Amino acid sequence: MNRIVVPIAWLLLFALPPGTAAVIRTVPREIQPTTKSSATSRPAARGKLSIRVMGDDWGDAGTGDICRVLESAAGELWKNFPNRHLHPIIVQRGRRSPITLYRRGPKGEYLVKVTTKGRYWCQFAYQFAHEFCHILADYSHKSPRANKWFEEALCEMASIYAMRQMAVTWKTSPPYPHWKSYAADIRKYVDDLQDAEDKLPEGKTLAVWYKENSAVLRKAPCMREKNRIVANSLLGLFEAHPEHWAAIGYLNSGKAASDSLQDHLANWYRQTPAKHRKIVADIIKMFELKVPRDLPVK
Repeated sequence: MNRIVVPIAWLLLFALPPGTAAVIRTVPREIQPTTKSSATSRPAARGKLSIRVMGDDWGDAGTGDICRVLESAAGELWKNFPNRHLHPIIVQRGRRSPITLYRRGPKGEYLVKVTTKGRYWCQFAYQFAHEFCHILADYSHKSPRANKWFEEALCEMASIYAMRQMAVTWKTSPPYPHWKSYAADIRKYVDDLQDAEDKLPEGKTLAVWYKENSAVLRKAPCMREKNRIVANSLLGLFEAHPEHWAAIGYLNSGKAASDSLQDHLANWYRQTPAKHRKIVADIIKMFELKVPRDLPVK
C-alpha cells in the first residue's frame, strides 16, 4: 500500500531555548499491512511502562530527553490502565509517517516510528500519544478496514487528551524543573487542534455529520482533518470520565456481525466489562445507533 504524505503546516516556528516545544500542525498515520509476530516476552510489571528510544538521527534532540517527553505523553493515558500489562515499546525515527507496526520485536516488543527530528517536544508528544493509543486499543490487522477510521479518531482524541493533561502537569511536575515554562507551548499546540474547523459545524450532530462523511471515511481512514472532528466530539466524554479509558482496550476484541458501524460499536460494547460500558454506550448514542441490551456482566 502506498503511503499518503500530507504536507506539514508550520503554525509557529521561532528561535527558542533548547528543549522548547515549537508548534507543528499534524502528520498523518498510515495503516501498515504486515502481520503480527508470534514472539512473546514478559510484559512490564503492572503499572510500569517501558519505552526505549533508539539512537537514530534525531537531530539535536537527545534520546534521553525524547524518552522523557514520550513517557509524559503516554503517562497521561497509562494512568487510567492500572491493571494493564504491556510489552516494552521500541521507538525509532520514521521517514514518511508515524506508525505502529503490526510486526513485533523478537521478544514481543511494540515497534513504533515517529517522524519528528529536533527538539519539537509538542510534535513528539502528539505523534506518540496517537500511536500509544493504537497499542492500548490492541490494534489488529484483522479488524475490517471500513471501521479503521473510528480507531484513528480515538487515537487523534488520545493525542489531544494527553496534551491537554500535559499542559497542566508540566506547570508543576515537568520531566525537568526548567521545562515548566513549556507548559504554555503545549497548551498553544493543543488549542490549535481544536479550532472551529476541527469541530462539528454549529447545529450539526455527530450522527448527521457521519452520515454525510461515512463513504469517504470508510474508504480513507486516515483523513486527519475528519478524524479530528470526531476526536473533538468524543473528547468531553473521556475528560469527564477518565476511568473509562480502559474501554479502549476492548475495541478490537471479538468479531462484529458485519462491517457496519452499528455492529462494530455493538461488538465493542459487548466485549467491554460492565463497569466501562457506559462510555461506549454514550458514544453509540452520539451516532444515534442502538445500544445492545440484556448482556451478561463481564
